[in-house]
Amino acid sequence: MKRDLKYGVVAAVNNEQVLADNLAASPLFGRGVPFAGMRCYTSAGLAYNAGLDATDADIVIFAHQDVYLPSHWLEQLQSGIRAIEEVDERWAVIGVYGVEPDGRHIGHCWSRGLGRTLGERFSSPRMIGSIDEIVIVLRRSSGLRFDERLPGFHLYGTDIVQAALASGHSAYVVHAPVIHNSNPVRTLAGAYSKAYRYMRRKWRDRLPIATTIVTLTPTGYPLWRHIIRKELSTLLGRRPKRVLRERGPGRPIAQEVGFE
Repeated sequence: MKRDLKYGVVAAVNNEQVLADNLAASPLFGRGVPFAGMRCYTSAGLAYNAGLDATDADIVIFAHQDVYLPSHWLEQLQSGIRAIEEVDERWAVIGVYGVEPDGRHIGHCWSRGLGRTLGERFSSPRMIGSIDEIVIVLRRSSGLRFDERLPGFHLYGTDIVQAALASGHSAYVVHAPVIHNSNPVRTLAGAYSKAYRYMRRKWRDRLPIATTIVTLTPTGYPLWRHIIRKELSTLLGRRPKRVLRERGPGRPIAQEVGFE
């Protein structure tokens, strides 16, 4: 009989109020799941590896501070893990929103930054080639760690999935909806572009790699097309102004959209 798995949650933290309103308010913490908040780190890789070392959990859940995990989220994750292990004991990474190898998006979450619910309910776990960073579930026994040379806080979900695949492990998305109480992404220039360039070099032998935002390619054309189109739309006044929901606690949103 398999022993009960220990779970732990890690987050990179730079806003205590956002943390308190969202991730820290998630019901799983009332059930004894430990939390490690990593502060003052300059990249996701540094923060998450420090968090990995700070817990002895078998299953480590790396989540954004602005993510709320609804009441039955842990049970949904556990159900997904059981379904995966019935057919694949080599899994290493699980996400809640990602991209299948053919480029199709799969998952279910609500995004404040986009002002809508993404995806829909699905039954069986799906194998993927990239995941969104909002939630990354890592199986400690896989031996995987985050790349501390990847700059900033972008594309590390894609990176950890590709590292899993390159080492003979697998990665999945399971149906476990979350609230992402995020701010909108204004531009992919700057920090995102820096991470994109690093990933192009690191995984050049595996390109193209579809991500939840733009595809990684040898030339980087999809990124520059996205940046140029967005800037032109802004200059020409073609981008409709999105009315953002006031940023507050995640739980009422989860109840409103039917996740809780």
